[in-house]
Amino acid sequence: MSILSLLPVIEGGKSRVMGDVTWNLEKMSEKMGGMDSLCQSIRLALEVPRYRYPIYSWQYGSELETLIGSGFEEISEKAPAMIRDALLRDDRIESVDGFVIARSQQRGAADISFTVHSRLGNLEVFWTVETS
Repeated sequence: MSILSLLPVIEGGKSRVMGDVTWNLEKMSEKMGGMDSLCQSIRLALEVPRYRYPIYSWQYGSELETLIGSGFEEISEKAPAMIRDALLRDDRIESVDGFVIARSQQRGAADISFTVHSRLGNLEVFWTVETS
């Protein structure tokens, strides 16, 4: 199993089912499964800019970095759809909702919290989007 096994692969227009066991990217000699694997997958899907790296499918990653330089109102309007689009490509995730967006104490950022409902259970996620 390679590191890339945690990424969805588009075959004939359909996503391949993602496995629950993958390599731990913090400790490459260890594997992880279950909720740990899902958490890592969520983090990567949100961190990887879509369309930037040819190693990833154009279906993988998020477009959150396009919000850099946007105002708080635009982030509040666009970020939930971008997050859903990035995460719902993982077949383990059933829905993403409960978005709360607040101005960050860190200047030039917005704090976003939301709930990921998966077949493994629910996760409360906290994410910061840079605005400048």
